[in-house]
Amino acid sequence: MPDLAFVFAQSLSGLTAAMFLFLIASGLSLIFGVLRVLNFAHGTFYMLGAYCAFQIVQWIGLDGGRFWLAALGAALAVAALGGIVERVLFRHLYDKEELYQLLFTYALVLILSDVAKIIWGTQQKSVSRPAELTGAFQIFGATVPHYNLFILALGPTIALTFWFVLQRTRAGAVREMRRRRPAQR
Repeated sequence: MPDLAFVFAQSLSGLTAAMFLFLIASGLSLIFGVLRVLNFAHGTFYMLGAYCAFQIVQWIGLDGGRFWLAALGAALAVAALGGIVERVLFRHLYDKEELYQLLFTYALVLILSDVAKIIWGTQQKSVSRPAELTGAFQIFGATVPHYNLFILALGPTIALTFWFVLQRTRAGAVREMRRRRPAQR
């Protein structure tokens, strides 16, 4: 008979990995579902955010809550890059077929990946977990890191927030009106 503590620990570990995928995919789904933009480079922007967080931690250090500052700075940097790409390049593709969006964002994947290799190299980089999420505790005989529970709680929180904004706010009502309007081509 399998060790139930081991099965529970592996189940939580798999659920945590699935929650990471959900968090990345929810952004992609939101962009495509709301804006009708087929952004194949979504994962590349996520990668750039991780590298930016690493770089900010290298500049300012990690002690005293600076992890969260680095995460915020990385999110703002990637948002700025995304805004520039949208305003300068992507906006010319809105009235074109989705194939053009797909090809353009695939080219972005190739270009931005090479830029990341030039800046940060090909070696693995990492950032330590914030101090408040480094501990662990025992549940049913399994050791569960605080960080995993944070990620497991973050996923449903993001999902509920997206649902609330899209279904219960004025911004969501505007999105619904745009969705129901026939495509203009």
